[in-house]
Amino acid sequence: MKKVSDSLELVDQRVVAALQINPRAGVAEMGRILGEHERSVARRVQRLTAEGVVHSTAEYDPSRCGLGHTVQVHLKAPRGSLEDVAGGLAKRSDVLNLAAVSGKVGHLWCEVLVPSRPLLHSLAAEGIPGLYDVEMLSTHITLRHFKTEAQWHAPVLTEEEQARLQASMVHPLPAPAGRYELTPTDERVAASLISDARISLTDIARQLDFSTATAGRRVAALLERQVLHLHTTVDPALVGYPVEARIRLKIHPGETDTVGEALAACPRVRRCAAVTGQHNLLADVCLEDETCLYDILVDELAAFPRILDIETEIVTHTYKRGPVLNSTPR
Repeated sequence: MKKVSDSLELVDQRVVAALQINPRAGVAEMGRILGEHERSVARRVQRLTAEGVVHSTAEYDPSRCGLGHTVQVHLKAPRGSLEDVAGGLAKRSDVLNLAAVSGKVGHLWCEVLVPSRPLLHSLAAEGIPGLYDVEMLSTHITLRHFKTEAQWHAPVLTEEEQARLQASMVHPLPAPAGRYELTPTDERVAASLISDARISLTDIARQLDFSTATAGRRVAALLERQVLHLHTTVDPALVGYPVEARIRLKIHPGETDTVGEALAACPRVRRCAAVTGQHNLLADVCLEDETCLYDILVDELAAFPRILDIETEIVTHTYKRGPVLNSTPR
């Protein structure tokens, strides 16, 4: 597997970006759009996947499927036990993302999936089960996503290339209903895409014993209704962005949408969400170096007069990235 300190060559970065934008894009389509030979693209996709550089998957939308709430939890591990605590957390299926941050010794941020309101209360009252020596500093329930990690891609493609890749995607319906009740067949199709988002419709049909046309309709329905989101994961360091940071913002409520949408449009922002708590907006950014973080704080965020407070932390190590929700929603 490629070291995170290494950076991929430009052609590989462009292929990765194409997979991030459209995880199900065919190699012939990517070759035409990127100006590369189909066989070259196929070899690169195969190699990048085999080496674990990229992984194309699908994720259930927790709110649409009734999986529960996502909560950002700020933890402090006892001195000398950070690696043990992080290792245990990373193995948990309810922990979706996990990273250590700078600032104070033993600090971790993790994103936890909480399936019910009683368990949400239990998390606030007692902390994460099994972590008796770990101090829970704060919890922040996600209220709205302005940008998810699945929507971020390495900014190495032209606008025209991006538009052409997006043109062949299944696009969501303009106003989907609330909770979606999955059928057993939906769950089987979803399981195939979670295992490999690039699986062909022919293979889905063969696995599930129905026609290719039915497989196409089933996949399209799950994506159109935003039950599933396709996602190609990659370490940002491999595409030229080795520095990651978390920015916590306290914003006047009337400006939350304005700032959140502006941050979502920024290529360096991997994800951005409105949350509960004193700092009501969280943004994770990936950068070429620490100087770029200074530029974001001084040049970009300074343009918004209603930002009342900012806290920043450099991510020192990521233990878990790109969750796969294998549990069946009920």
